[in-house]
Amino acid sequence: MADWIPPEPLVQRAPHLVKGALNGSLILEQPRYRAEVERLQAFLEAPGPVALEVGVDHGTVLIAHARERQDWRWIGLDVRRRKIAKAAPHAPDNALPWAADARTVFALALPAARLDRIDILFPTPVTNPRHMLFTPGFIADLRRALRPGGVVTVASDVPGLFAWIAEGFADWEAAEAPWRGEVRSRRERVCRRDGIPVQWGHWR
Repeated sequence: MADWIPPEPLVQRAPHLVKGALNGSLILEQPRYRAEVERLQAFLEAPGPVALEVGVDHGTVLIAHARERQDWRWIGLDVRRRKIAKAAPHAPDNALPWAADARTVFALALPAARLDRIDILFPTPVTNPRHMLFTPGFIADLRRALRPGGVVTVASDVPGLFAWIAEGFADWEAAEAPWRGEVRSRRERVCRRDGIPVQWGHWR
């Protein structure tokens, strides 16, 4: 995917409706998911810093971080329910794995200025505009959700995708890399094993 180019953007005809997996923002109108939003909001009521990881896969990094830094609260989002179902039983009390689309969560479920850190590691280089994560609207939602000084970290081994993402953060400040534990995601381990270069961006 080194030659990845961004798909044509979707025309958003109703700004209050967020396109995405799991029926987009309409899913939050269902009672089951309203309860999950309330669970998220209760999780965020506790004091202390909060980190959110988008695309947790098996949840290994999320769970390791939560165990190592118990003074933080850790939220993990992934649209694949089976991945979250496997990770959830191993999550400590300060971690909340949730099967939800990040675009919907950031647009409609997160309070403003509550997150201290957002990690989006190895996002999928999609070709369908309905699946595109890093739109101007999503980046604006990231800004709204972060406290002043909060940091977004993005990693990608797809040069075209990383260049596209970095362009979206052009008006943000460069930031230092936040703390990371020793556990690495499956994709990062594959990149190390195969000598695939990974680009990292940290923006405040």
